[in-house]
Amino acid sequence: MTSKAQLWMSAILYILVISVVMVIVLNAGVPVIKDLQDKTVFTRSKNTFLTLNQQIAEVSEEGIGSQRVVPIEIEKGFLELNDGSLKWDLRTDAKILESGQQIELGNLYISSNADVSAREYAENYTLENTYLRATFYKCEDRSSCNLNETSMLVSLIFKNPEDGVETAAQNQFLMYFGDGNPWSANGFSALQDTGSSLGAARVLYYVNNTNSSNYAVVEFSLESNRDFIQARII
Repeated sequence: MTSKAQLWMSAILYILVISVVMVIVLNAGVPVIKDLQDKTVFTRSKNTFLTLNQQIAEVSEEGIGSQRVVPIEIEKGFLELNDGSLKWDLRTDAKILESGQQIELGNLYISSNADVSAREYAENYTLENTYLRATFYKCEDRSSCNLNETSMLVSLIFKNPEDGVETAAQNQFLMYFGDGNPWSANGFSALQDTGSSLGAARVLYYVNNTNSSNYAVVEFSLESNRDFIQARII
């Protein structure tokens, strides 16, 4: 092989090596750049909604006839107005929040991988996410409601998101106080969170189990991407 041919071969090899390195750098760098861009978009949009919330508060304080023109610029994502709430949905691989995490900034709620919905019906509440649907007894009249160890959690259905199969829990849920004995007491219920795409939702039961002015509070909560209900006395 002549020195000229060796020179050309070397040049081709160098070009191939440089091309491979550039491809590797681009493949590794582009996702990082996109994540940084999405984090910047998130921060700007969050500040926009905080400003909007402040403007709404000022208008409400000023009374009838007060008006504002507030520009809203959304660089990425989907903006939806529904049931008096403004919802912005950003799909990203950037780790802005932990999965299922929810942050409250006044009237602004920020959540990640939020798949919980909470709805109120005539006789019950439902908390639901990708894996679970729980139905709770609704009784909000303080003068006539009666609660006991079996009345709160009515049903629990596990959902398989892959094949759509739903399986109802067979065992009855029982809620005891301390001694583990059956009980019956006046009280009332309240759905603390309503809507869809929530990070978590809660149902509270206020139980007057001591026949005094003090109520024990039983909290049931469902978080995003969880296949279980949490219950505690607070």
